Amino acid sequence: MEDIKAPPALGDPADGYWPAWAEAADLPTFRVRDTESSHGRYSTALKVITVKDLVKFHGHACDGLFRGALAMSQVLAALDPSGEVDRTDLKVLSRNSPCLGDVAAYLTGGRVRFGTQDVRPDPGVWFVVQKISTGEAFAVEEVPGTYPPRLSAMEAELALAGRASPREVDQLREAQWAFVRTTLLTTPAAALYPVRALPGFVFPPVPYAHVGPRTDVLFKRVPLA
Repeated sequence: MEDIKAPPALGDPADGYWPAWAEAADLPTFRVRDTESSHGRYSTALKVITVKDLVKFHGHACDGLFRGALAMSQVLAALDPSGEVDRTDLKVLSRNSPCLGDVAAYLTGGRVRFGTQDVRPDPGVWFVVQKISTGEAFAVEEVPGTYPPRLSAMEAELALAGRASPREVDQLREAQWAFVRTTLLTTPAAALYPVRALPGFVFPPVPYAHVGPRTDVLFKRVPLA
């Protein structure tokens, strides 16, 4: 009788959702502050978010998610050098990308339905993050040429063709991971993702008909009884 192998444990790198080599990678972590209930005050505890957590939210690990996380680590540090991210107090703009839009929403708390997140068709890896309480805003953008042109060409060719063989899909993913491992993770994030201040920045209105108030932050500054 053939032995039946048990499925890999949830979260085990062998299950494919997280590359085994990424366990030893020097990736950013994010300390975030939220509220404690539906109409509650600030939580007294911070949460720690890792890139691995981002993968669970987004659905898969990919070069775009790693690039977005590194870029966001730089712009959020500029907004608050203490390393604390207040997810009740931020607005965010990004490229209209599955990866970058998810990184933006998860790490800043911005949401289209609250008028605090929007996307633009502008290419590249970039974010604009604004602190609601002060109006302070910063932009971050990947240095042009960081992503190999041949990878961009491979992606464009497959998208234009509208179909891909198993070998083509595998080759693209292998090339993307090679870029992450040999370039992205061996270069200081500050060198790849420079940040600049945006004095007087006005967050553009979000053109969504169902924008509403975010009730869980209304009483965030109420002190403990």
